Amino acid sequence: MHLAYWEFSLDSLLPASSRSCEPCRRSKLRCDHVVPACGRCVRRRCVDQCIYHPNPLTQNRRKGGGTPPTPVASTNDESSVIIARSIETPSPETEEPSFLTPQTPIPRPTEVVTREVHRAASAPPLNFRDEYTSHTGKQGFLGETSYISIFEDGLGTSGVSGPDLESSHVHKVKLSQDRIAQGCKVLGFLKDNSLLIRLVSRWYEVCEDECCICIEPIMKEWLWGLWPHHGDVLRDQNPDKIRRLCGLVWRNSQTPLTFNKNTTAAQWARSATGPGLRWEVIGLIAAIAGQCASTPEPIDKDSKPTKFTQSLFPRQMSEVAEACLSFCRDCDSLGDLFAWLLMENFCLTGRLKGETSHASYTQCGEIVAAAVAMGLHQGVKEEDGLPFFLSELRKRLFSQTYSAEIGISTFLGRPPRLSHRYCKFQAPLDLTAPQLVLEGDELAVALATLDDNGYNTAGKIYRGTWIKIWQGFSPKREDILDLALAQYTPEEILIRAESIERRCAQHMETLPPFIQKIKDGPIEYEGKTPTEIMFMIVIRQAFRSNDLLLQRVLIRKAGASSEKLINIARSILKDILLMSQRHDLGMLFQTDMASLLAVQGLRSAGVIAVELLKQEQLPVYPKNPLLPRSQTIQDLAIFAARLGAIDPSDGSFSICDQGRKVITHILDKILSPPNAPDRCQASNATSALQDQAHQPSQPNFEIPTTEAAQGYSWQVPGVMDSTMADLNFGMEAPFLGPDNDFMQWLENMDWERPFQ
Repeated sequence: MHLAYWEFSLDSLLPASSRSCEPCRRSKLRCDHVVPACGRCVRRRCVDQCIYHPNPLTQNRRKGGGTPPTPVASTNDESSVIIARSIETPSPETEEPSFLTPQTPIPRPTEVVTREVHRAASAPPLNFRDEYTSHTGKQGFLGETSYISIFEDGLGTSGVSGPDLESSHVHKVKLSQDRIAQGCKVLGFLKDNSLLIRLVSRWYEVCEDECCICIEPIMKEWLWGLWPHHGDVLRDQNPDKIRRLCGLVWRNSQTPLTFNKNTTAAQWARSATGPGLRWEVIGLIAAIAGQCASTPEPIDKDSKPTKFTQSLFPRQMSEVAEACLSFCRDCDSLGDLFAWLLMENFCLTGRLKGETSHASYTQCGEIVAAAVAMGLHQGVKEEDGLPFFLSELRKRLFSQTYSAEIGISTFLGRPPRLSHRYCKFQAPLDLTAPQLVLEGDELAVALATLDDNGYNTAGKIYRGTWIKIWQGFSPKREDILDLALAQYTPEEILIRAESIERRCAQHMETLPPFIQKIKDGPIEYEGKTPTEIMFMIVIRQAFRSNDLLLQRVLIRKAGASSEKLINIARSILKDILLMSQRHDLGMLFQTDMASLLAVQGLRSAGVIAVELLKQEQLPVYPKNPLLPRSQTIQDLAIFAARLGAIDPSDGSFSICDQGRKVITHILDKILSPPNAPDRCQASNATSALQDQAHQPSQPNFEIPTTEAAQGYSWQVPGVMDSTMADLNFGMEAPFLGPDNDFMQWLENMDWERPFQ
């Protein structure tokens, strides 16, 4: 994909503002020209007839014939009456441009007034509990124990139709002048459209048309509709026009998107851009641009450095995305776009602050809350009236939400906020982003290329492939976490562990052969793109991490042998070291590589380092040790160097730096001569002088760094003496417990304490 693929014409693609919709034209009433449905049709509940005909006076049309239906509101969304006008063509009745174009003077603070109308006509019927249909309104998903279920059961069994359960009170969103100023400031980042298009297009090129959840065809429609309608306002940054545009975006964000089962991806995307521009879309553009800016561009001797290569720009984009999320919360947004923004912002935060940071943990919790409030944990239902592309994207969204929650909970050793026991999983189909938006016969052809389990038959690893695999083994990882955190007897742990291993084996048998060989066979790099190779590495490590975590629980709580754990840890560390030598992956996926080093690599290296130290401290050294001494020390030293090469601006730097210190201290303990404290002190002094005199050479793991990283030294600390015995490297070492024990030990360790 090239940048030219994203270029667009500045001609308007939507109906001209001078044309009225058919109902307003026939009734000779003034139309506000809002798309996809004008305000009058929304109030009269005839949005299915709100059609803008290009030549209304040149053809005779029968009622309801000859024109495609306009998408109607889904039963999942709430209706509210909000009138929005185009910024470029203000209404003739408007005396002067002002915020939100009010009919009467607005006192400070400004109030955006919307009226929530009755939904009884579109609400699902009241049925028995067996036929229970959950509600998703202002409160979100309401399940079996909610107050709504009482009316559902009682009225349904009596044959009485239920009353409208939603009020019609006026809902006011108060906007202070500071809030308005914040919105105008957010719109200012859209001024440089060429930079944003360059960043977004490059990121989709790197990720092969797919981000975390927002696919390329939809993002392209948003960008194509943004600057043709608002380009002059965004470029000139006229204060009055920016305030009016800000008012339009606020009103649009309070209006749910309208769609039905026949809505195409292009129609759905266009309803959220141009005159329908929303804060969610602006936030998604910022989040994806920030993710790209956090990835270094390929080095070209003729290219000049650009401002988005600095570490400041991704953080600015994170602030813009956070501001848009805050605006959406003020608007009580709860829909697909809001959940998408949460997910993409979570990915950006992981790149800036680390996937296991408190900020990432908090944001992951909000994604879980949004997914449950949308009812995604109960699966996509036929009565939801979703188009195919949106149905598949909702399945992907929930799968990634659950997998992210289980992954971060496992690493931190915390109870998960979402359990598979209360979820109905629906595996998404293994389709590419362009295939998701196909229609008719083209879609049928794409579906015919999948096997019975929904995997592609070409042997490719797409994002959809990775999501399907993660969804399969994430419940097993949750069960392993349950074994580690819950109070079970050793006998119960052994029984449950056997059940987990059996279900993992059964799941492996359902996978296609090209995925099965990823776990134990060599990874085939020939003919694979960097993105596909990265997915293969992540999938391989995910399988092995489940085995490693389960063995750690068995050792700690059931007294199992550590032999199997050591073999698994050695295989993981070997893969991580081989991966870190690939410069093509380091260039494109610098943050992902650092995350793998911090999570998968550090976990396995910690196990090996502690076991090697215990092996060295045995009274009689074994003839055939589990860990070959020379090779293990070399591997740990190389891994420590890889950790030291992480850019300090990377979100995983803190964990990597702490892990590097632990491993180097353990190596110093192993390699230091016994009973030689004076020699240790001399070694420390000599090492310090050498480090000051000689800068470290370029490591194998070539990852481009920012200017802030150029002065960072990844030198190995000096040799330690026998005082390290106070750290308890015996059988009860924290490395054999959950990850939270390891992290707590790292945090409590006094790294500044002098060793003597």
